[in-house]
Amino acid sequence: MSNSPYSGAALKRSAMHFLAGKAASALLTFGILLWLVRLLDVEEYGTYVALVAGMELGLAITQIGLPWVAARYLPEFRLHASGQQLEKFALQIIARICLYAIMGALLLFVSLPWLLAPLKLAQHADVARLYLLVMMAEGLRRNLQECILEPLLQQGHAQFSQVMRNLVLLVCLGIIAVQGAVHLHHVALAELTGTLVGTGFALRGLVRYLRTHRHLPGEASWQPPKWVKMRRTALHMYFSQLITLAHSQQVFIFLTQHFLGVETTALLGFLLNLYGQICRYLPATLLFGLIRPKLIASYVGEGGMAQLMGNANLVGKLSLFVLMPLLVFAWLAGDELLSLLSAHKFTQAGSYFGCLLLVLIPFSQRLILETVVVASGHSHFCSWGSSLAVLTLPLAYWLLESGQGLWGPILAMMASQILYNATLSAAMAATTAYRPDAAGLFRLSAAALVGYGLCIFARMAWVGSFQPQVNESVGLLGNAQAFFYALFAQEIERPVQGWLGLTVMAALSLGLFLLMSFFFKPFRVEERLRLNRLLGYKSR
Repeated sequence: MSNSPYSGAALKRSAMHFLAGKAASALLTFGILLWLVRLLDVEEYGTYVALVAGMELGLAITQIGLPWVAARYLPEFRLHASGQQLEKFALQIIARICLYAIMGALLLFVSLPWLLAPLKLAQHADVARLYLLVMMAEGLRRNLQECILEPLLQQGHAQFSQVMRNLVLLVCLGIIAVQGAVHLHHVALAELTGTLVGTGFALRGLVRYLRTHRHLPGEASWQPPKWVKMRRTALHMYFSQLITLAHSQQVFIFLTQHFLGVETTALLGFLLNLYGQICRYLPATLLFGLIRPKLIASYVGEGGMAQLMGNANLVGKLSLFVLMPLLVFAWLAGDELLSLLSAHKFTQAGSYFGCLLLVLIPFSQRLILETVVVASGHSHFCSWGSSLAVLTLPLAYWLLESGQGLWGPILAMMASQILYNATLSAAMAATTAYRPDAAGLFRLSAAALVGYGLCIFARMAWVGSFQPQVNESVGLLGNAQAFFYALFAQEIERPVQGWLGLTVMAALSLGLFLLMSFFFKPFRVEERLRLNRLLGYKSR
């Protein structure tokens, strides 16, 4: 058995901790999302969306590319460095993250009145200052979790930090709700409390890990990379990130707030929160903390581009395999789903939601492409992709100016993801042996389209030709037909009604997509064998 910290056994052990933590965190996060949209009125919820978008933007700007430095070089330090070198490097990363976060928060504190005025949120300045504290604490917690613990395959500590943060936030909201009405400043205080608790647990986990590995011998022939080299990677990725931020979700939220007002911003924020929930639990993003260090470790070890390409294509297709039935379901029953989840605050928005989920098709491949690019030493390609994708910002502005409403930011988001991925794929294909599995991606898309068509046909057949004449039904078969129609017909008609109708449509979408995937076979034989081995199935 391999003694590598990134061996298959280590990966599976970390995956168990990861999946258990993610399952608990997903339930808590979804509960928080649905509870907040019910506790706050539409105006306060729209303000909350704008302030959280500003916090996310501030976090992204103050990172200065350090997350990619940690993701790229921490696995290398863990494989080759001594315990003291590993500890020193991790602490250097944390110190820089804290320094930049404090500097960014002070700058935002000074400029806050000028930033809130164009968004028509000047009356919420006190809450915005609270979110500056949340930004600093959450920035430290996230970077400890995603940039330090996850590349070291310490998923148990990382996920425990996330779960505790969400649990404390939910408990605080419950205590406040019991005492009376919940307002925006209550939410900010609850988030700050939960984030501080989660940060404490993340720090405890990191300290324990570094103490355990303090006496690692390291390799005498290995020399740690110079900060000049690491800074080059950081600057390329940070420059790419800054350009990407110019056409990010947060900027589109600000544009929506400026052009369409707080109520439409609340709708967009709710859609983006649901979009984010689905995005986080696609395999490419759900397992990214596990996959990225494994991919980079295999590339800097002995696997090379061939193994990196095979793993990247497999994970990309797995993400689409999970996403496609969700897309089919969203297009079939999006209106009723959004209405029920929002307690009927947001209705007739299914088409927006369906198109927004289409953005996940290119986005589900983006993180994989970036990992391939960074691992192979071509991080400058990300700057090229971001530079082209920023052209979609004028598109969003023009669509909003011309009165297209929420279609402006949604279509611009879709165009930006497509441009970015196309640039990276073309650049990598021209300079390396990397090739995306276009045939597999096409087969997955075809399975989804055919499955969607069959779902519509099945619903029409059920409501139309299958509809029985109850009064004329004779015998056992006629009575059974009448019974099942009376039980299910109203749930399958368009629009879909109630949770039972949503369950029927979800089962139909998933079943028909799986059936079509069986015929189209998007995964190669060797990929199916690898998946069987990973899941513990024995091939016959």
